[in-house]
Amino acid sequence: MLRQLCKLIVLFFLVKEVPAPVPRCSPFIIINKVVEWQSFSSDMNPFFPVPPCEYGGPFQAMLAGDYNAVFVLDEPDVVPRHNMYELVWWLKTGYSRMMRMLDKKERFDYDFNILREGYDHHTEKSRNTQFGHGTIRRPELLYNETIFNNVAGENLKEWWIHGEDEHASNYHPEGPLYLPEEKHLDPDLYNEHVKLHEEAE
Repeated sequence: MLRQLCKLIVLFFLVKEVPAPVPRCSPFIIINKVVEWQSFSSDMNPFFPVPPCEYGGPFQAMLAGDYNAVFVLDEPDVVPRHNMYELVWWLKTGYSRMMRMLDKKERFDYDFNILREGYDHHTEKSRNTQFGHGTIRRPELLYNETIFNNVAGENLKEWWIHGEDEHASNYHPEGPLYLPEEKHLDPDLYNEHVKLHEEAE
């Protein structure tokens, strides 16, 4: 059962043509749910878990004039960072984690409720932690180019020097993210991250 599930998930990653994650009101929302519903891939991108669609669906979002909530390419400069972040995740963490799960050396946790929830979240409060890992979504990792270069570069260096993860670990960074003195984190993104931490406690 576990082998078949892992094969289906990997096959999905290989054949999909739409970048993940897709915006919260995208008609391809199932792409996000396939990644989020289990512990193998839930931390592959800092945008996961994607928030609920406050409009109810793509047509309602477009009628409200919020095209950013529907279309991936509304933020084209961020798409390459999504792809690079996920590639480094696969090299450093994803493949070795999959092999440990297939060998039953690491737990494969899953929640079918996430897979079925659609444009809303099945929980009382919006989910903001990555399933099976407890790490909190941090979109600033991709929105801020300097932070992205630091985090992705460090993970790539770790993989190049030490190879892929040998033991179960969280790929997603926690704690403060440091920047050079002349560059500062967008306060709105920082405040959002602090709020998510407070809600998770």
